[in-house]
Amino acid sequence: MLNNMTDCEEGEGGSNSQGDGNPKESSPFINSSAASDAEKSQQYDGKNMALFEEEMDTSPMVSSLLSSLANYSNLPTGSKEHEEAENNEEGARPSKKPVKAPQLGTLMGVYLPCIQNIFGVILFLRMTWMVGIGGVFGSFIIVFMCCSTTMLTAISMSAIATNGVVPAGGSYYMISRSLGPEFGGAVGICFYLGTTFAGAMYILGCIEILLIYIIPQAAIFKIEGLEGPEAEEALLNNMRVYGTIVLSLMALVVFVGVKYVNKLALVFLACVILSILAVYAGVIKTALEPPVFPVCLLGNRTLLSKGYDVCAKVVEIDNETVTTKLWRSFCDSEYLNATCDEYFTNNNVTEIQGIPGVTSGILAENLFGNYLEKGMFVEKRGLPSDSDPDSPTTSTNRYVLADITSFFTLLVGIYFPSVTGIMAGSNRSGDLRDAQKSIPIGTIAAITTTSTVYMSCVVLFGACIEGVVLRDKFGEGVNGNLVIGTLAWPSPWVIVFGSFFSTCGAGLQSLTGAPRLLQAISRDGIIPFLRVFGHGKANGEPTWALLLTASICEIGIIIASLDAVAPILSMFFLMCYMFVNLACALQTLLRTPNWRPRFKFYHWALSFLGMSLCLSLMFICSWYYAIVAMGIATCIYKYIEFCGAEKEWGDGIRGISLSAARFALMRLEEGPPHTKNWRPQILVLVSVDAEQNVEQPRLLSLSNQLKAGKGLTIVGTSVQGTFLDNYAEAQRADQSLRKLMETEKVKGFSQVVISSNLRDGTSHLIQVGGLGGLKHNTVMVSWPRNWKQPEYHQQFRNFIEVVRETTVASMALLVPKNISSYPSNGERFTEGHIDVWWIVHDGGMLMLLPFLLRQHKVWRKCKMRIFTVAQMDDNSIQMKKDLITFLYHLRINAEVEVVEMHDSDISAYTYEKTLVMEQRSQILKQMHLTKNEREREIQSITDSSRGSIRRKNPPALRSQHSAEEGASLVEQPEDESVAVSNTKQVQLIYSKNASVPTSPTSPAGPGEGVATWTDNKSAGKGQSLLSANTEAGKDLFNMKPEWENLNQTDLRRMHTAMRLNEVITKKSKEAKLVLLNMPGPPKNRHNKTNPMDNAVYKDYPFFTDVQVMIFIGFGCLLAFFRLYGFSGMVFNFLTATFAIQWAILVQGYFQFSHDGKIHLGVINLINAEFACAVVLISFGAVLGKTSPLQLLIMALLEVPVFAVTEWVVLKYIKINDAGGSILIHLFACYFGLGVTFVLYRPRLNEGHAKENTSYQSDILSVMGTLFLWVFWPSFNSALTLKGDDQHRAILHTFIGLSASTLTAFALSAMLNKNGKLTMADVQNVTLAGGVTVGASVDMMISPAAAYALGMIGCTACMLGYKYLSPFLARRFRIQDQCGIHNLHGLTGLISCTAGICAILMAKEEVYGPSLYEIFTYRAPVEGDPKLQELQMLIPGLQPGLGRTAQEQALCQVAAVFSTIGASVLGGILTGLVLKLPYFASPSDDFCFDDELFFDVPPDYDSPLKLSNTIPTEDSAA
Repeated sequence: MLNNMTDCEEGEGGSNSQGDGNPKESSPFINSSAASDAEKSQQYDGKNMALFEEEMDTSPMVSSLLSSLANYSNLPTGSKEHEEAENNEEGARPSKKPVKAPQLGTLMGVYLPCIQNIFGVILFLRMTWMVGIGGVFGSFIIVFMCCSTTMLTAISMSAIATNGVVPAGGSYYMISRSLGPEFGGAVGICFYLGTTFAGAMYILGCIEILLIYIIPQAAIFKIEGLEGPEAEEALLNNMRVYGTIVLSLMALVVFVGVKYVNKLALVFLACVILSILAVYAGVIKTALEPPVFPVCLLGNRTLLSKGYDVCAKVVEIDNETVTTKLWRSFCDSEYLNATCDEYFTNNNVTEIQGIPGVTSGILAENLFGNYLEKGMFVEKRGLPSDSDPDSPTTSTNRYVLADITSFFTLLVGIYFPSVTGIMAGSNRSGDLRDAQKSIPIGTIAAITTTSTVYMSCVVLFGACIEGVVLRDKFGEGVNGNLVIGTLAWPSPWVIVFGSFFSTCGAGLQSLTGAPRLLQAISRDGIIPFLRVFGHGKANGEPTWALLLTASICEIGIIIASLDAVAPILSMFFLMCYMFVNLACALQTLLRTPNWRPRFKFYHWALSFLGMSLCLSLMFICSWYYAIVAMGIATCIYKYIEFCGAEKEWGDGIRGISLSAARFALMRLEEGPPHTKNWRPQILVLVSVDAEQNVEQPRLLSLSNQLKAGKGLTIVGTSVQGTFLDNYAEAQRADQSLRKLMETEKVKGFSQVVISSNLRDGTSHLIQVGGLGGLKHNTVMVSWPRNWKQPEYHQQFRNFIEVVRETTVASMALLVPKNISSYPSNGERFTEGHIDVWWIVHDGGMLMLLPFLLRQHKVWRKCKMRIFTVAQMDDNSIQMKKDLITFLYHLRINAEVEVVEMHDSDISAYTYEKTLVMEQRSQILKQMHLTKNEREREIQSITDSSRGSIRRKNPPALRSQHSAEEGASLVEQPEDESVAVSNTKQVQLIYSKNASVPTSPTSPAGPGEGVATWTDNKSAGKGQSLLSANTEAGKDLFNMKPEWENLNQTDLRRMHTAMRLNEVITKKSKEAKLVLLNMPGPPKNRHNKTNPMDNAVYKDYPFFTDVQVMIFIGFGCLLAFFRLYGFSGMVFNFLTATFAIQWAILVQGYFQFSHDGKIHLGVINLINAEFACAVVLISFGAVLGKTSPLQLLIMALLEVPVFAVTEWVVLKYIKINDAGGSILIHLFACYFGLGVTFVLYRPRLNEGHAKENTSYQSDILSVMGTLFLWVFWPSFNSALTLKGDDQHRAILHTFIGLSASTLTAFALSAMLNKNGKLTMADVQNVTLAGGVTVGASVDMMISPAAAYALGMIGCTACMLGYKYLSPFLARRFRIQDQCGIHNLHGLTGLISCTAGICAILMAKEEVYGPSLYEIFTYRAPVEGDPKLQELQMLIPGLQPGLGRTAQEQALCQVAAVFSTIGASVLGGILTGLVLKLPYFASPSDDFCFDDELFFDVPPDYDSPLKLSNTIPTEDSAA
């Protein structure tokens, strides 16, 4: 059943609907916008069957619908609009006022208005001049071309006008409803500008008649006595002044009331008709009795009539020869012997008849043109003229001269406005009794009439008037009469006054019609910035539009030349007529169902001919004006297309698109596309949230960048549910997709399917997306987020199924990882690389992707690098040559590198992972599983082992995210990938499933920032966990597989994956984008990953160790004062908790932030605890002398200073400091000393009564020392490179601590007067070795060197406590309460010195190639041949800075001084803040006392023996 099918497709418009932008096709009620719901219900009450009651609001009964169509009425926006608006009072009308049916017929409604608009100023002021210049033959051609153009346009317009009901609005409505809002708006504006400039032309014609022919004395700028440019400028200034005055008066008249203009229309029409009749009467009279209009010629040159009284040089008066006025004009005196102009002397004066008559035969002389240059004399053909071409021309102001340079195309541009005005009938369609009958007949009859008049006038003017008079534009040779007026009968004044009133009327009508046209365009809302001009007075008059019209019209007035303004409006009218013809032609050719015009005498060929004539005339008139006009129309078209309101008017352009699309789709079905034409046609699969908003908008950004606006893009999503229940949600999702596509400028289609589950919906999109030959061949889907979490498990499963389905469908699959980190369309990369890792041969598609990306402005400046992998048996040199040749044939510029993979140096971790896989296989055999079950279980461990363990960044790149947080690329959640502070790198995993076998998945590409691959050094971190699992398996199943019994194929495959991951990580770490092509998915559809491979199991043990040091070790150590135990431990607890949280935010901002978010992980917590350790060490300098609030303020200020210092040192100075001797110990020490320097308390310089220890407090403090001692190796090795570096760090730290402990006991007994041990030495000095080895802890120093450093550090620390601390307190006002300068400052400086020495002594003979892995900045720079040699030995070695050992040592020295300077400055400033009286600092008496801040037991101080001062030895942390 067909619903809502009506025959009123073109029924939009009318005074009520104009400008609302809603086509009437949307409602079967033609006048529904004016009818109330009550009226509808009354109208159809009782006329419908009960079956259709529910649909009556949208589908009325047929009889009622026909009644509405028959009673349709449409009021125009013409003369009656104003009166009706005045009659309608403000407020709601009590009832609908009956509308009087229009009564105008063809004659009064169409024919006469067209006659009045077509005949105009050009006929009266320029027609004779055009005939004189162009000749009868040339002028006839011009008139015939122009009239033919308007006739063909009228035929097309008649077809459009009779195709349904025509709204009042003229060509704008015709074109906009036929060609769409873009063309309609562009042509509407052109038509408006043409009408506006026509008003300016009419006003200029009016002023020209007034100042030249009626009242020349009224000129403000006098022309008398001026000649040449001065006279021309004076005339133009007069035109400007009077034109502005007349324009203002006319605008005022239109503003006051348009009905007065309409009442004068009949008068103006009568003037036009009477003037034309007077011309024809004058032609008839010339045949009987030619009028006397003598013209005086000197030689063959026409003389100005005001320059002589008698057409003779001398006259005889009383037998005496007397000179005339003409003589005196050319001679220097009135005497006969005067010196005269040479030309005047040599030529005779002749008087001819200006209008010889129609029977005189002058037609033959005027048959051909006589084009003149500006300033040339108007000469008569055939008369002798004696002139010397070499002599200068004099007395030019005595002759009639050509005021402009004339040529054929100029005449076309000036004449064409005289045939415009054919739209007058269609503009008044609302007033017509039968518009579909009257418009074609009246318009064509009017054009026929006017064309006949024009053509006859061309012939009659040439047959009646002398050529010199015709070429005399302003009648200067015939006593200043209007040339056409000299022909008129009974008097020239008939033409003068008739043309004057005619031009006035035409100007008023232009100023009346143009604002209404602009108002109609504005109310349609297709051009947003013009909406203000849709408003007007309360009665609907377009006040603002009138103001703009007058302003534009003033531009034409300022031009002031009728000849210059006429071509301008010719352009705009020709543009309008061209699109009218185009609209008719398209509608005819497309054969749209609603194209059923009543006017049958049209053909598409005639419309195309008319369109071609219009286009040709545009360029004939003025090619530069034509380009400007087309440029204006194009700009308006594009503006409406991009910014205008979306309108659906059923236009022909949509029909063209449908026909072209059908044709193209049929052609695409003829055969498969050639490889030259292949391009990725992308189906982008997105997901929507509960509000139907897209969750991955950057997928569309990437799609736009990949497509560069070309090819097919389908954005699809699925909604869960049923079609009946969830259709509204699907519509909202579709709107959301369309809006996002518009925002991201993605050219394509959106598609939403509703399915019972999202998995099936995605499958349906992959299967049925596209149409015919325009189907997708590539699927883009984002890497699933948070898929390890149970609630996202189904999302992961759906992703796996998408991978498998694209493989079955032989489609390419693009999987962008970390899609939120991809650049938006507004970003620009000024440099960088797109790295392509060609792992699987795919015929070159992987090469095409970066080429397409680089067509987009985001990636345009990125260079392309292509890496391929050579296996053991491959010839890498030949591979590189072949690849370069291949790229040459592909016409792609890229750097090429072949990476060689060797089977040697298989890491222990590889054995571990392979062992687990082998054991799993044997376990499955023991479980007696079937073959299929066994394959499934083996595949799960295989897939989990094919990922890679994140390796830790080099120490100098600690600003980057730790690579240990993800077990494998396949298992790495997107939200764990964190931005790098100095580069922005994203990855795109590409799978060309169509060309590869479905083998197990290979390693994937790097993610955001640090990539997700490992190397040999990763073994240490995961070894214990995997070994534990292995032992459990052995015990349970009593199996003992040996290393040598491993499956060598699996081992080699695992090793290859690990090494490849490592190489990709090192090679492409700085790349902006990494592209990899992967094989298809494994056949096993039930893979399971091992959750024990998560990074938390590798980093969390270090985190817990450092956690124990922070909260238990430091807490107990700081509780050594007898009465300050509560404060020492609790304030440590409070400060540490706050500092860790604050450090997470601050360090996160500098090192782990991306896309406005701080990415958290275990590594973040470890780094934050290191920052907390800095605060707690500084806390030791002011222990017992500060309030908890002061400690929190101190932490609040110290953490940012530390974070900035750390960021600067690591990012810009680039040092090696694995154990934190520089950034932790030195910074903390000198920051704390700066604070205590400012908080100096003189009364405490000699000690305090409560500044002592007890037996219990010393025991508690030494327990803290033991905790710190035990876990210090974890502190030093937590952030070193996994593997050998971390192994060395643990060993060196333990050796150093052991050496310092033994030395501490020995020195304590030696330096004590009683030879006994001191608890303060045991509590502090024993830890010095851990600090001393910190800077060189991961370097290849010998165990003996580590032992020596422990001893040296212990000795320095012991002597510092004994002698340096009291000296600093007495001489430098530094009360180092816990002696942090001894344990952290002195030992830190020793550690830095040892690290610098180790760097200077580090040589390749000792370290081997791994020297450049440990000291990454000493590696050769990019392009160095040595780097290539090293990369052969260490695949994946990254280029460094090429530093020498001396340069790296200098950087270490610079870092030491920079850190000390920043810490001292920060500490002093912090101390100044803490000294403010707002932070509750304890008084001297209450220092080292818990009672000030805690509720303490009553006997907490009973053992204390009070005295004035009890000196004690310092005990420090």
